[in-house]
Parts: sequence; structure tokens; C-alpha cells
Amino acid sequence: MADEHPVAVDAESAKPRDTGYRSHQLPAGVTMVQIKRRYAAIRIRPSGIALRTKANASWAPFGVREATKARRPWVLKLQLDDGSIRYLRPFLPGEAGLPDCGGRVRGIGSSEPLDNDPISAVIAILAVVFYVLAAPFFIHATWKRTKVAKRLHTEIQSAIQLDSPLL
Repeated sequence: MADEHPVAVDAESAKPRDTGYRSHQLPAGVTMVQIKRRYAAIRIRPSGIALRTKANASWAPFGVREATKARRPWVLKLQLDDGSIRYLRPFLPGEAGLPDCGGRVRGIGSSEPLDNDPISAVIAILAVVFYVLAAPFFIHATWKRTKVAKRLHTEIQSAIQLDSPLL
């Protein structure tokens, strides 16, 4: 018997989200980053480093004691003033915008698993072929992301040096 009461689909979740704002230029000294699989914005100014983790939140001071490269060159390892460690990955311009702050970063692994049928097998083979053909583009994007991380590392290091008292 057919369901007499169909499940209502939320109109907001069904329509694709407009991400045109991502092409807008960010304010000076602001870089979009990923921290703990969430979008965040880091602002580096001579007055200090600040972090925004929610879209409409204010900038919170972000006390960084030291910034180093992690194993992957496009990821930075930050040691905070309280002794904790945070890893951040900068986004390339246009990949994220301030309205994304606080949202979960989704990747290739966040898709639904394939079933065990012939159509899924063909899709899996096509996916493998796509990744083999697209690998040079991913390598190029990683190279660009590494350059952005290096620039951000330099900015954070100079902000830390400006903030530390002279001995």
C-alpha cells in the first residue's frame, strides 16, 4: 500500500546553495582556512591574530606561540598560547568565503558508498579512470595550496614576532 502521507522535503535543503560570494575578495589580511574539518577565517594584523569560526560571529583573539609546517607542506601546525596544537589548511582564493565559517568541510570521502551491483562497478571504474586522468590537476592545485600555506606561515611568524615583547 502506498504511503498516504508523503514526507515533506525541506525546500531550503533541496535547492543547491548559492556560492557566488566565494568569488568576492576577502578583507585585507583575512585568509579562509580549515580547522578540525570546519571552515574558519584567520585575520592577521599588526595588532595580532584573530579567528572567526562562525559566519556572523565576531573576531576572537587567537594566541599563537609558534607556527611550523606539518608533514604535508600545505598544512600549518600552530602551537597556541595555552599549549594546545591546531592544524590549519588554507583555502585557495575562491574556494571558501566568510559565510562558510563554521560549516563542515566536505570532501570526496563524504559521499554515499556504492552498492554491490554492475552499475556501481562501472561507476567505480569510471571514477578510477577520472582520478588517474585528473591527478596532474590535483598535483598542480596542491602546489598552489603549498604556496598559499607558505605565505600564510610567513605572515603568522611576522605577527608573532611583532606581538612578542623584546627581551
